[in-house]
Parts: sequence; structure tokens; C-alpha cells
Amino acid sequence: MEPETCSSPGDFPPPALFPNFSSAQEGDLILARCVVFSHVPVTHIFFCKNGVELAKHPVGKGQFTSTLTIWLSVESSGTYSCGYQRRSSLGQILLSRLSVPWVLTTKGEKDDQVKRNSTVATSPELPAEGLGVSISLAMAVLLLLALALSLHLLLQIGKRVQLARLKSFMLR
Repeated sequence: MEPETCSSPGDFPPPALFPNFSSAQEGDLILARCVVFSHVPVTHIFFCKNGVELAKHPVGKGQFTSTLTIWLSVESSGTYSCGYQRRSSLGQILLSRLSVPWVLTTKGEKDDQVKRNSTVATSPELPAEGLGVSISLAMAVLLLLALALSLHLLLQIGKRVQLARLKSFMLR
């Protein structure tokens, strides 16, 4: 039995959901790309709208992205997110946490002229955890690596200075 993809708390870090536009009009086609930042093998990437599974795409070995195609209309308004699943060594289906939600809102009226000029507004909800934490951790790791490299170089320079002083002392 498969777990509920869009309501499970998840066992793995969340992916990220990236829409490909900053503004669009009703009737336009937009793409929402789900990107998995994990080294675990992924079997499927799924998309949710308003907490209900909208699509599930199988992914091949080494694939960590999938794209959802959305035709903009009043019906496409909603809260979108994505996640991924994999199989454990025992064959169990395990899920990730969901991505940071992306809110898609279309402003439509009954008048056709107004509908043609309607715009789409997006507002990502602020994450309590997930991508923000991942970025913070990545920045901390990069900072520690830079610090370690700096210390290594300073120690190498110090050794060379000491060696040069020793040689000059021996030659006296």
C-alpha cells in the first residue's frame, strides 16, 4: 500500500519547486520544475495542488528533476508543491517532505475582455524549514571550507618562513 504523497510528513529533505515565469496572462503555458537536492536514488517525482496529488512522474536512474505543465486559467489557481519517492532496500515506498508551497492566483472576471487582460500573481510562502535551512547549511559548510583552506595556507607560509630562518642561521 502506497503512503499518501501529499499529506505524509516525509522521511527525506524536501525538493524545490521553481516556476518559470514572473508574470503571465490567462491562457499562457507555464512550467513548474521540481528539483531534488539529494543523493538518494529517486523513483518518482510527484506534484500536489491544494494537498491532492496532481501528477506523478517516474524518473530514471540519475534523474533528479521533473516538470509540471500548467495552462493558466481560473481553475489553475491553487497551492502547488512537489515531492519525491524512493524504495527502501526492503521494497518499502519512502517519501520526501514537500517543497515550499507555491501559490498561484489568477484574477478572472466574467467579461471576456477583462479575462484576456487578467494577470497571474505568485507568492511563495515563507518556509519554516526546508530550502532555507538547506541554503543556510550549505553556506556554513562553504564558510568552514574557506576557513580551513585559509588556515592551511597560513600554516604552509609559516613553515616556509621558519625554514628560511633556519637556513640563514645555519649559514652564519
